[in-house]
Amino acid sequence: MKQKQRGFALATIGLAVAVGVLLLLNTIWFVEISGWEWGVTFATCAATIGSAWVLLQLGSRLWRRWDPHFVLIPSIAVALLLSEFVWVAPETRLLVLVVWPVVLIFLAGYAGFRTAVLLTVLMTAGYLGAVALARPPGTRPEVEAILALVFFTTNLFAAIVLGRIRRQRLALADARAELSRLVYTDPLTGLPNRRHFTERFEAEVARVARYGGSFTLGVMDCDHFKAYNDRHGHPAGDDALRELGILLREQLRVSDSVARLGGEEFAVLMVGADPELAAAVAERLRTRIADHAFGATGDTLTVSIGLASAPEDAKTPDLLFFLADQALYAAKAQGRNCVAVAQASATVLR
Repeated sequence: MKQKQRGFALATIGLAVAVGVLLLLNTIWFVEISGWEWGVTFATCAATIGSAWVLLQLGSRLWRRWDPHFVLIPSIAVALLLSEFVWVAPETRLLVLVVWPVVLIFLAGYAGFRTAVLLTVLMTAGYLGAVALARPPGTRPEVEAILALVFFTTNLFAAIVLGRIRRQRLALADARAELSRLVYTDPLTGLPNRRHFTERFEAEVARVARYGGSFTLGVMDCDHFKAYNDRHGHPAGDDALRELGILLREQLRVSDSVARLGGEEFAVLMVGADPELAAAVAERLRTRIADHAFGATGDTLTVSIGLASAPEDAKTPDLLFFLADQALYAAKAQGRNCVAVAQASATVLR
């Protein structure tokens, strides 16, 4: 919103400069503008610019669907004001026509072909209407019509260029979004990867340190996964990891985070969960996975889970992860297919 306000403020300043130029031209008698014409000019400026400012301040719910970047409304206001300038000072009409392509340049990347054509049609019609109302001496309607046709045709090519620029901008935005997704997503399971999880984990540690509360980190490893791959092949193992990612998503809350750290190792971040609640959730996860038949093989897998809670067990990311990892090793040492908590790895749930 602030960016839109700055852009519209810049447009308002530009129109103020245009009015200043009219004042200067009137002062040196290049144009003759009467008092009531000045009144109409200032009233038109106040009505168009003021209405656009009001729409901007009221919020995007009124215009987001049909003008998401808030460029069409200010551009319509500019076209109306430029047409009014042609009416009040027809001697400057060629200068006004030169200014219009500058307006289109500011829309590059935001206005497509249809928007640019619509605005140019409005500006061309406004120009012809203003000239017809002003009837400046020495004008010939056929000449003005030809001039308007040349103006429209020239800006039509500009609209084609604007359309291409907008398509390229949208394609670039999509490419950036896809690149961001690839950077933070595990390609096999579709879960967040280690980088994404680490950023979320460190942010959660900082949040708890500043505002209080708690959370629990769970580190999970599939038991005897190499043997599963040996029995069924690596494609079946990949399918099993995908299914495991789906199971984890289904069993956790929206506020929790789950990620694949690499290989058959996963991590879970349970926000607001103290050690007791986290142990119960982890045990439910372990049981659900152990009871699941994976893929076409119908075979089963078990997991071992190590838990560490903040701030009960540690208050720094490195120590918390170390304790959760140690708890995972303890679960493995106890025979696998169990949950171990970090308190000196003393508690094991089976």
